[in-house]
Amino acid sequence: MKDSVRTEEELKIFEELLTYKENVFRICLGFSKNPHDAEDLTQDVYLKAYQNIGTLRNPFQSKEWLLRIAKNTCLDHKKKRFFRGGFIRFEAEEEMAEARNRNNPETSASFTEQLQNIKKAVSRLPKKQKEVFVLREYGNLSYQEIAHTLEIKEGTVMSRLSRARQAVLEWMNEGKNEKKSK
Repeated sequence: MKDSVRTEEELKIFEELLTYKENVFRICLGFSKNPHDAEDLTQDVYLKAYQNIGTLRNPFQSKEWLLRIAKNTCLDHKKKRFFRGGFIRFEAEEEMAEARNRNNPETSASFTEQLQNIKKAVSRLPKKQKEVFVLREYGNLSYQEIAHTLEIKEGTVMSRLSRARQAVLEWMNEGKNEKKSK
């Protein structure tokens, strides 16, 4: 790590990085499936970014650099949780609040079940497809931003995302068909 004294330029870059906090949080939420973990991960991402800001080669790619840190931090966290035998549940506050606020208990149960099925389908995706899917759907990143973040071509982003979306839809349809046949 570089000396703890930051240059004025590094501090300006870090201030710019703070404007992407929502993107970082969403990516962390997409990987961790837990809002509390996502908050902790977001803080870890910004701490790592601050500590390593001197290693940023191209200030014009600071957003991609930050999002790459976010992805890697989340994957490291997931590995640690896996090896400790942890089971991660998704309880996104706004989604659960929306389900609780519905008047009809049947509608609420249906919404919660559908949400769980989507999460289960996404968790079944191969790692490379899941990364692209989470960055796009949770992080709201453009194809170009995803390509820079993952250091792959935009065409690769598009094909992985297409395959991921198709797989999620197929798994969701399988679940509906299984339910109808019971």
